[in-house]
Amino acid sequence: MCPTCARLCGRHMKNWMAETEMKRFFIYPNMRKEGAYAVLPQVCDQLQREGVRLMLPMQLRSAALDLSGVDYMETGSAVQFADLAVVLGGDGTMLRLARVAAQQELPMLGINVGHVGFMTELEPGELGEMEKLFSGEYSLDSRMMLHVAVFRQGRVVYENDALNDIVLAKGTAFRVVRVRISADDEDVTHFNGDGLIVATPTGSTAYGLSAGGPVIEPSAENLAVIPICAHALAAKAFVFAPERRIALSAACEGGSEVFLSADGGQGFAIRPDDRVEITRSPLRTRLVRLKGISFYKILQKKL
Repeated sequence: MCPTCARLCGRHMKNWMAETEMKRFFIYPNMRKEGAYAVLPQVCDQLQREGVRLMLPMQLRSAALDLSGVDYMETGSAVQFADLAVVLGGDGTMLRLARVAAQQELPMLGINVGHVGFMTELEPGELGEMEKLFSGEYSLDSRMMLHVAVFRQGRVVYENDALNDIVLAKGTAFRVVRVRISADDEDVTHFNGDGLIVATPTGSTAYGLSAGGPVIEPSAENLAVIPICAHALAAKAFVFAPERRIALSAACEGGSEVFLSADGGQGFAIRPDDRVEITRSPLRTRLVRLKGISFYKILQKKL
Protein backbone atom coordinates (compact mmCIF):
# COMPACT_ATOMS: atom_id res chain seq x y z
CA MET A 1 0.00 0.00 0.00
CA CYS A 2 1.33 3.44 -0.89
CA PRO A 3 1.93 5.95 1.96
CA THR A 4 -1.02 8.10 0.88
CA CYS A 5 -3.39 5.12 0.82
CA ALA A 6 -2.09 3.98 4.19
CA ARG A 7 -2.81 7.39 5.71
CA LEU A 8 -6.29 7.45 4.21
CA CYS A 9 -6.98 3.92 5.40
CA GLY A 10 -5.76 4.76 8.90
CA ARG A 11 -7.89 7.91 8.97
CA HIS A 12 -10.95 5.89 7.92
CA MET A 13 -10.33 3.40 10.73
CA LYS A 14 -10.01 6.14 13.34
CA ASN A 15 -13.18 7.84 12.11
CA TRP A 16 -15.04 4.53 12.17
CA MET A 17 -13.93 3.83 15.74
CA ALA A 18 -14.79 7.31 16.91
CA GLU A 19 -18.17 7.60 15.20
CA THR A 20 -19.61 4.07 15.34
CA GLU A 21 -21.61 3.20 18.42
CA MET A 22 -21.41 -0.53 19.03
CA LYS A 23 -25.10 -1.37 19.40
CA ARG A 24 -25.97 -3.94 16.72
CA PHE A 25 -23.98 -7.15 16.41
CA PHE A 26 -24.42 -9.98 13.93
CA ILE A 27 -23.40 -13.27 15.53
CA TYR A 28 -22.28 -15.73 12.85
CA PRO A 29 -21.65 -19.16 14.44
CA ASN A 30 -20.52 -22.32 12.73
CA MET A 31 -22.80 -24.76 14.52
CA ARG A 32 -20.98 -27.70 12.95
CA LYS A 33 -18.18 -26.88 15.39
CA GLU A 34 -18.89 -28.53 18.72
CA GLY A 35 -17.39 -25.64 20.66
CA ALA A 36 -19.83 -23.15 19.13
CA TYR A 37 -22.74 -24.54 21.17
CA ALA A 38 -20.92 -23.82 24.43
CA VAL A 39 -19.55 -20.40 23.43
CA LEU A 40 -22.63 -18.91 21.75
CA PRO A 41 -24.75 -18.45 24.93
CA GLN A 42 -21.76 -16.91 26.74
CA VAL A 43 -21.13 -14.44 23.93
CA CYS A 44 -24.81 -13.47 23.71
CA ASP A 45 -25.12 -13.02 27.47
CA GLN A 46 -22.05 -10.80 27.73
CA LEU A 47 -23.06 -8.60 24.80
CA GLN A 48 -26.67 -8.26 25.92
CA ARG A 49 -25.45 -7.02 29.31
CA GLU A 50 -23.77 -4.20 27.36
CA GLY A 51 -27.11 -3.31 25.76
CA VAL A 52 -26.25 -4.70 22.34
CA ARG A 53 -28.98 -5.77 19.92
CA LEU A 54 -28.09 -9.24 18.62
CA MET A 55 -28.87 -10.79 15.25
CA LEU A 56 -28.39 -14.45 14.28
CA PRO A 57 -28.62 -16.18 10.87
CA MET A 58 -32.18 -17.07 9.89
CA GLN A 59 -31.35 -20.77 9.49
CA LEU A 60 -30.73 -21.01 13.25
CA ARG A 61 -34.29 -20.01 14.12
CA SER A 62 -35.37 -23.65 14.18
CA ALA A 63 -32.38 -24.78 16.25
CA ALA A 64 -32.88 -25.46 19.95
CA LEU A 65 -30.48 -22.76 21.16
CA ASP A 66 -32.42 -21.50 24.21
CA LEU A 67 -31.56 -17.87 23.47
CA SER A 68 -33.83 -14.93 24.25
CA GLY A 69 -33.87 -11.37 22.99
CA VAL A 70 -32.22 -12.10 19.63
CA ASP A 71 -33.43 -11.37 16.10
CA TYR A 72 -33.10 -13.85 13.25
CA MET A 73 -32.25 -12.37 9.86
CA GLU A 74 -30.91 -13.41 6.48
CA THR A 75 -27.15 -12.89 6.40
CA GLY A 76 -27.31 -10.36 3.56
CA SER A 77 -29.74 -8.19 5.54
CA ALA A 78 -27.97 -8.59 8.87
CA VAL A 79 -24.62 -7.33 7.58
CA GLN A 80 -26.34 -4.16 6.34
CA PHE A 81 -27.75 -3.36 9.80
CA ALA A 82 -24.88 -4.55 12.00
CA ASP A 83 -22.03 -2.48 13.43
CA LEU A 84 -19.89 -5.59 13.92
CA ALA A 85 -19.92 -9.28 13.00
CA VAL A 86 -18.82 -11.71 15.70
CA VAL A 87 -17.76 -14.96 14.04
CA LEU A 88 -17.69 -18.20 16.05
CA GLY A 89 -15.63 -20.75 14.16
CA GLY A 90 -12.25 -21.04 12.51
CA ASP A 91 -10.63 -19.51 9.44
CA GLY A 92 -13.09 -21.27 7.12
CA THR A 93 -16.04 -19.62 8.86
CA MET A 94 -14.30 -16.24 8.65
CA LEU A 95 -13.75 -16.75 4.91
CA ARG A 96 -17.39 -17.63 4.29
CA LEU A 97 -18.52 -14.29 5.72
CA ALA A 98 -15.58 -12.17 4.52
CA ARG A 99 -16.84 -11.25 1.05
CA VAL A 100 -20.37 -10.21 2.06
CA ALA A 101 -18.99 -8.36 5.11
CA ALA A 102 -16.43 -6.54 2.96
CA GLN A 103 -19.18 -5.37 0.60
CA GLN A 104 -20.72 -3.50 3.55
CA GLU A 105 -17.37 -2.50 5.12
CA LEU A 106 -18.45 -4.49 8.18
CA PRO A 107 -15.63 -5.35 10.63
CA MET A 108 -15.37 -8.92 11.91
CA LEU A 109 -14.26 -10.20 15.31
CA GLY A 110 -13.32 -13.88 15.22
CA ILE A 111 -13.65 -16.23 18.20
CA ASN A 112 -11.80 -19.46 17.52
CA VAL A 113 -13.75 -22.67 18.03
CA GLY A 114 -11.94 -24.30 15.12
CA HIS A 115 -8.36 -25.54 14.81
CA VAL A 116 -5.69 -23.05 13.74
CA GLY A 117 -7.67 -19.81 13.65
CA PHE A 118 -5.09 -17.49 12.07
CA MET A 119 -7.68 -14.77 11.44
CA THR A 120 -9.59 -15.13 14.70
CA GLU A 121 -8.72 -12.86 17.59
CA LEU A 122 -10.02 -14.59 20.72
CA GLU A 123 -10.08 -18.05 22.22
CA PRO A 124 -13.18 -19.21 24.16
CA GLY A 125 -11.44 -18.45 27.46
CA GLU A 126 -10.81 -14.83 26.46
CA LEU A 127 -14.37 -13.55 26.04
CA GLY A 128 -13.78 -10.93 28.72
CA GLU A 129 -11.62 -9.10 26.17
CA MET A 130 -14.82 -8.09 24.37
CA GLU A 131 -15.30 -5.35 26.98
CA LYS A 132 -12.68 -3.38 25.03
CA LEU A 133 -15.19 -2.99 22.20
CA PHE A 134 -17.16 -0.59 24.36
CA SER A 135 -14.22 1.36 25.77
CA GLY A 136 -12.61 1.94 22.37
CA GLU A 137 -9.53 -0.19 23.18
CA TYR A 138 -9.31 -1.93 19.83
CA SER A 139 -7.95 -1.45 16.32
CA LEU A 140 -8.92 -2.51 12.81
CA ASP A 141 -6.62 -4.65 10.70
CA SER A 142 -7.47 -3.89 7.05
CA ARG A 143 -6.63 -6.79 4.71
CA MET A 144 -6.37 -6.75 0.93
CA MET A 145 -8.54 -9.08 -1.15
CA LEU A 146 -8.32 -10.50 -4.67
CA HIS A 147 -10.75 -10.14 -7.55
CA VAL A 148 -10.92 -12.86 -10.19
CA ALA A 149 -12.70 -12.72 -13.53
CA VAL A 150 -12.92 -15.46 -16.18
CA PHE A 151 -13.18 -14.24 -19.76
CA ARG A 152 -14.63 -16.57 -22.39
CA GLN A 153 -14.69 -15.27 -25.97
CA GLY A 154 -14.34 -11.75 -24.62
CA ARG A 155 -17.22 -12.04 -22.15
CA VAL A 156 -17.02 -12.37 -18.35
CA VAL A 157 -18.57 -15.72 -17.39
CA TYR A 158 -17.45 -15.81 -13.76
CA GLU A 159 -16.16 -13.35 -11.18
CA ASN A 160 -15.60 -13.39 -7.45
CA ASP A 161 -13.58 -11.90 -4.60
CA ALA A 162 -11.36 -13.74 -2.14
CA LEU A 163 -9.58 -12.94 1.10
CA ASN A 164 -7.20 -15.93 1.10
CA ASP A 165 -6.56 -17.26 -2.38
CA ILE A 166 -7.64 -18.19 -5.87
CA VAL A 167 -6.79 -21.79 -6.80
CA LEU A 168 -6.64 -23.50 -10.19
CA ALA A 169 -6.56 -27.27 -9.82
CA LYS A 170 -7.14 -30.39 -11.87
CA GLY A 171 -10.38 -32.28 -11.53
CA THR A 172 -8.87 -35.72 -12.18
CA ALA A 173 -6.21 -37.15 -9.87
CA PHE A 174 -3.93 -38.66 -12.52
CA ARG A 175 -3.76 -35.84 -15.06
CA VAL A 176 -1.35 -32.95 -15.49
CA VAL A 177 -2.40 -29.30 -15.79
CA ARG A 178 -0.55 -27.04 -18.23
CA VAL A 179 -0.44 -23.54 -16.74
CA ARG A 180 0.72 -20.30 -18.35
CA ILE A 181 1.21 -17.08 -16.34
CA SER A 182 1.55 -13.48 -17.49
CA ALA A 183 1.69 -10.15 -15.65
CA ASP A 184 0.40 -7.00 -17.35
CA ASP A 185 0.32 -8.93 -20.66
CA GLU A 186 3.98 -9.96 -20.38
CA ASP A 187 4.76 -13.69 -20.27
CA VAL A 188 6.21 -14.76 -16.92
CA THR A 189 6.44 -18.56 -17.00
CA HIS A 190 4.67 -21.79 -17.83
CA PHE A 191 4.80 -25.26 -16.31
CA ASN A 192 3.07 -28.61 -15.95
CA GLY A 193 1.79 -29.65 -12.54
CA ASP A 194 -1.23 -30.11 -10.32
CA GLY A 195 -2.33 -26.47 -10.47
CA LEU A 196 -1.63 -23.01 -9.13
CA ILE A 197 -2.38 -20.81 -6.12
CA VAL A 198 -2.62 -17.01 -6.19
CA ALA A 199 -2.56 -15.88 -2.57
CA THR A 200 -2.89 -12.64 -0.63
CA PRO A 201 -0.65 -12.05 2.40
CA THR A 202 -3.53 -13.39 4.51
CA GLY A 203 -3.65 -16.54 2.36
CA SER A 204 0.13 -16.95 2.35
CA THR A 205 -0.10 -18.78 5.70
CA ALA A 206 -2.77 -21.17 4.38
CA TYR A 207 -2.72 -23.43 1.29
CA GLY A 208 0.11 -21.39 -0.22
CA LEU A 209 2.37 -22.18 2.73
CA SER A 210 1.61 -25.90 2.42
CA ALA A 211 2.59 -25.71 -1.27
CA GLY A 212 5.97 -24.21 -0.43
CA GLY A 213 5.08 -20.57 -0.98
CA PRO A 214 6.47 -17.59 0.96
CA VAL A 215 4.97 -16.09 4.11
CA ILE A 216 4.07 -12.44 3.41
CA GLU A 217 3.29 -10.03 6.21
CA PRO A 218 -0.14 -8.39 5.74
CA SER A 219 1.17 -4.83 5.41
CA ALA A 220 3.23 -5.82 2.33
CA GLU A 221 0.06 -6.34 0.24
CA ASN A 222 1.80 -8.41 -2.44
CA LEU A 223 0.38 -11.27 -4.49
CA ALA A 224 2.07 -14.67 -4.31
CA VAL A 225 1.75 -17.01 -7.31
CA ILE A 226 2.64 -20.55 -6.23
CA PRO A 227 2.79 -23.70 -8.38
CA ILE A 228 1.25 -26.86 -6.95
CA CYS A 229 3.49 -29.90 -7.39
CA ALA A 230 5.12 -28.54 -10.55
CA HIS A 231 6.82 -31.09 -12.81
CA ALA A 232 9.77 -28.77 -13.49
CA LEU A 233 12.83 -27.88 -11.45
CA ALA A 234 12.67 -24.25 -12.59
CA ALA A 235 9.04 -23.69 -11.55
CA LYS A 236 9.19 -21.37 -8.52
CA ALA A 237 6.82 -19.12 -6.62
CA PHE A 238 6.62 -15.49 -7.74
CA VAL A 239 5.76 -12.45 -5.63
CA PHE A 240 4.10 -9.60 -7.54
CA ALA A 241 3.29 -6.00 -6.67
CA PRO A 242 -0.40 -5.48 -5.89
CA GLU A 243 -0.87 -3.26 -8.97
CA ARG A 244 -0.09 -6.14 -11.34
CA ARG A 245 -2.81 -7.77 -13.43
CA ILE A 246 -2.11 -11.50 -13.34
CA ALA A 247 -3.47 -13.51 -16.27
CA LEU A 248 -3.64 -17.30 -16.30
CA SER A 249 -4.60 -19.98 -18.77
CA ALA A 250 -4.84 -23.66 -17.92
CA ALA A 251 -5.65 -26.90 -19.70
CA CYS A 252 -5.59 -30.51 -18.55
CA GLU A 253 -4.16 -33.30 -20.69
CA GLY A 254 -6.69 -35.72 -22.05
CA GLY A 255 -9.41 -33.05 -22.01
CA SER A 256 -10.09 -33.38 -18.27
CA GLU A 257 -11.55 -30.35 -16.52
CA VAL A 258 -9.62 -27.71 -14.61
CA PHE A 259 -11.47 -25.94 -11.80
CA LEU A 260 -11.11 -22.48 -10.29
CA SER A 261 -12.04 -21.85 -6.66
CA ALA A 262 -12.12 -18.65 -4.61
CA ASP A 263 -11.39 -19.16 -0.90
CA GLY A 264 -12.19 -22.85 -1.16
CA GLY A 265 -15.70 -22.24 -2.50
CA GLN A 266 -17.54 -24.11 -5.22
CA GLY A 267 -15.36 -24.83 -8.23
CA PHE A 268 -15.91 -23.27 -11.65
CA ALA A 269 -14.84 -25.28 -14.70
CA ILE A 270 -12.18 -23.54 -16.82
CA ARG A 271 -11.87 -24.17 -20.56
CA PRO A 272 -8.49 -24.19 -22.36
CA ASP A 273 -9.26 -20.94 -24.22
CA ASP A 274 -10.48 -19.08 -21.11
CA ARG A 275 -8.47 -16.16 -19.76
CA VAL A 276 -8.38 -15.86 -15.96
CA GLU A 277 -7.51 -12.38 -14.69
CA ILE A 278 -6.64 -11.73 -11.05
CA THR A 279 -6.21 -8.24 -9.61
CA ARG A 280 -6.34 -6.55 -6.24
CA SER A 281 -10.00 -6.20 -5.26
CA PRO A 282 -11.50 -2.83 -4.31
CA LEU A 283 -13.00 -4.66 -1.33
CA ARG A 284 -11.11 -4.99 1.94
CA THR A 285 -11.66 -7.23 4.95
CA ARG A 286 -11.58 -5.47 8.33
CA LEU A 287 -10.55 -7.60 11.31
CA VAL A 288 -11.02 -6.31 14.85
CA ARG A 289 -7.92 -6.60 17.03
CA LEU A 290 -8.23 -6.44 20.82
CA LYS A 291 -4.96 -7.86 22.14
CA GLY A 292 -2.30 -6.01 20.14
CA ILE A 293 -0.37 -9.17 19.26
CA SER A 294 1.95 -8.81 16.26
CA PHE A 295 1.70 -10.87 13.08
CA TYR A 296 4.97 -12.63 13.92
CA LYS A 297 3.81 -13.58 17.41
CA ILE A 298 0.68 -15.07 15.90
CA LEU A 299 2.81 -16.90 13.34
CA GLN A 300 5.00 -18.41 16.06
CA LYS A 301 1.98 -19.43 18.11
CA LYS A 302 -0.15 -20.92 15.36
CA LEU A 303 2.48 -22.75 13.26
